Amino acid sequence: MLSREFILEILRKSVHLVSVLIVLIYDFFGKEAVLWVLMLFLVTVLVLDYFRVEHGIRIPFFYIMYRKDEADRFGGHIFFALGAISVIALFNREIAYAAILMATFGDLAAALIGKFYGKRRVFQKLFKNDKSIEGSASEFIIDFIIGMLIVGNPIVSIVMAFLATLTETAVNKIDDNLIVPVFAGFFGQLTLFILTYL
Repeated sequence: MLSREFILEILRKSVHLVSVLIVLIYDFFGKEAVLWVLMLFLVTVLVLDYFRVEHGIRIPFFYIMYRKDEADRFGGHIFFALGAISVIALFNREIAYAAILMATFGDLAAALIGKFYGKRRVFQKLFKNDKSIEGSASEFIIDFIIGMLIVGNPIVSIVMAFLATLTETAVNKIDDNLIVPVFAGFFGQLTLFILTYL
């Protein structure tokens, strides 16, 4: 029987599946359109979080989407929007797509595989967390597949998958919804630049 907390975790992660919608809007309507959609989303959730964080108002349905440690701070969706805006604004289309989808599906794989099958907690001393090698390995594989499907370059895909996985595994206090797409996108774009001009 799945616990209530696990079901809520799946529900929270599923919200990030809007990343597919972000990619579709970008693909069909272009960069400017998707940036405006993301900015509208960001302004909306910032207003909602203002009432939630500053005034303690529980907004129906939305309040169940927050973890306990997000009770008095911004939720992950705000950082995800900032990360998506950053990579779309700065990097080429394929790198942006891959970075956004890695932040979603890699994180989802790490969370679900880590919770169900994670036994080897090898990162406790290095990163001071209980993330598992099984979760991190599944994230890397999913991220690499995403990179190959979208970018098509194995070297860029490995770099992006490695940085996304390392960042996700290493961070505990910084929100991974922001740092994963930014790091994966930045180093993916840098690698692509080096391969193109060397």
